[in-house]
Amino acid sequence: MDNDCPCLSGISYQTCCAPLHLGTIKATSPKQLMCSRYSAFVKNDVEYIFATHSPETRHEISIESIHQWNQKCQWLGLEIRTTNLEKDYGYVEFVAWYKQDNQLTFHHEISRFEQKNIDSVLSARLNSPHQDRAWYFLDASYPENVVKLPQRNDCCICGSQKKFKKCCGQ
Repeated sequence: MDNDCPCLSGISYQTCCAPLHLGTIKATSPKQLMCSRYSAFVKNDVEYIFATHSPETRHEISIESIHQWNQKCQWLGLEIRTTNLEKDYGYVEFVAWYKQDNQLTFHHEISRFEQKNIDSVLSARLNSPHQDRAWYFLDASYPENVVKLPQRNDCCICGSQKKFKKCCGQ
């Protein structure tokens, strides 16, 4: 459905990730932040991706570089593999499916997140500036194991419940 959230939570975008993108709420867990960042890629909200990137490593990226790479991608689906939360740190292992140059590919990552004091970049996006701490994407590692590409008769990676060959596999 067109109203479903791109993170494949099964609920509407307006209820799921939109409030985070609009600054109405902030992520309460690494998984929620990961899903909202994926949805931001789908919605091309590169400013959100930049603002939720850790202030300590934000200098390594730019809004323009995120935008340039994202313009080449057609996002298809998100699969959360594992999550872990320990006080102010956590990680999310995921596979994000996309097409680039009409070729199906994936981004397999273990993202690390840290909860810390809100900086001015994220604070500017929030509607309630009196909040003191938030989750940020810190960095990532990339597992060596190969992700199995979907087969023609598998359920589609986009969550449509159609066969892959009749949906994103075309």
